[in-house]
Amino acid sequence: MRHELRAIPPAPRLVRWRPLFAHRWLLLAAGLPLVAIGALVAWLMFLQSGGKMSLGPRLDAGPVVRVPGVLRAVWPPRAFPDGSQRQEVRYEFRIESSNLRGGCFVPVGEWREGGACEVEALAADWNVNRIRGGALHLDRDWLRARFWVTALAVPGGLLLLAWLAGALQLRQVLVHGDASLGVVHRVQRVQGVLPEMLRVDYTFRDHRATTRHNRHWVRAHGELGARLLAQMAAGRFEEMPVLHDRRFPQWNRMLLPADFLPPPGPLDLGFDVDLGEGKRP
Repeated sequence: MRHELRAIPPAPRLVRWRPLFAHRWLLLAAGLPLVAIGALVAWLMFLQSGGKMSLGPRLDAGPVVRVPGVLRAVWPPRAFPDGSQRQEVRYEFRIESSNLRGGCFVPVGEWREGGACEVEALAADWNVNRIRGGALHLDRDWLRARFWVTALAVPGGLLLLAWLAGALQLRQVLVHGDASLGVVHRVQRVQGVLPEMLRVDYTFRDHRATTRHNRHWVRAHGELGARLLAQMAAGRFEEMPVLHDRRFPQWNRMLLPADFLPPPGPLDLGFDVDLGEGKRP
């Protein structure tokens, strides 16, 4: 297979984008949905933070009016993620000639249906109200944008960074790597992965004549994968071209000359150029 080794273009080479995107594609396939879903849900949580969760700060800022009210429903105490114990209540109250209703969370206490309470309502909008000392909304962590950014978007971004680092590393090997012949030792099918993949184990000698061993995945339906499957079926493996980075020989890749784009030819301007030593025919 030395003719294939000679067929690999000299560095720097023009590489196809497809092998770079396919390299460690599981990281790309996992990272993109995590970043997209995390960013989308975080954006939705950010938008809804301008709704009910903003009413408490509006009441805190005031001005408010305080009127007597009557409890109409009281729920048993329950624990919340912040460690506090609260009871949910419903109440009625009257301001001027308007009968209004509301609900909020209050500290555990002697609350009972029909009991009296003190209600504070926003002077500019009586529909924004609560029992004095209560809370309109107990914010859960999963309702915050930063929760989804931390839980999904950040891990997805780390996966994408790992994929990008691998793709750039592979590009360095393909564009500037030294070529040598590798000996295939074993080819195995990767179970449970689509598209179908093969794992090839091989050894080669780097530019210092040091023997190196590596393994990586190869698409079963690509040209290299078809060659490896044929060798596996025949029970006899051949030498195959391997590129390795001169500074970090542990960065290497088995490939074929077809994985590279042909080098650009000389620029053809469509006419002859007179260099002053003769006339154009």
